[in-house]
Amino acid sequence: MTKIGLVRCEMAARACPGTACFNAIKTRTGKFEEFKSEDIAIIGMITCGGCPGRDAIRQAKEMVHRGAEVIFICTCLIKPIPNPPKCAYAEELADAIRDKLGVRVIMGTH
Repeated sequence: MTKIGLVRCEMAARACPGTACFNAIKTRTGKFEEFKSEDIAIIGMITCGGCPGRDAIRQAKEMVHRGAEVIFICTCLIKPIPNPPKCAYAEELADAIRDKLGVRVIMGTH
């Protein structure tokens, strides 16, 4: 079983209930396709905390502490969803989580 955590955009979370992300998890589509033959446990879904997203590192650390093995940077942080522009801090955030927490980071969900 793969334990995952999700980081989403604070602004997008005001308009998006995460339906597309959870559908991708359920159907193993999008970035979850590589986990088609595995069970997935969702450890948590957090927001970045607002620009520039520094709160995500603290919260991702807590998800890792609770067992998360893979952290997904949700699609709303890498594409202009629901509104442009896309997040200017997504790559930096992913690098920080990867480097500081030593976990795999996947960019995108659906």
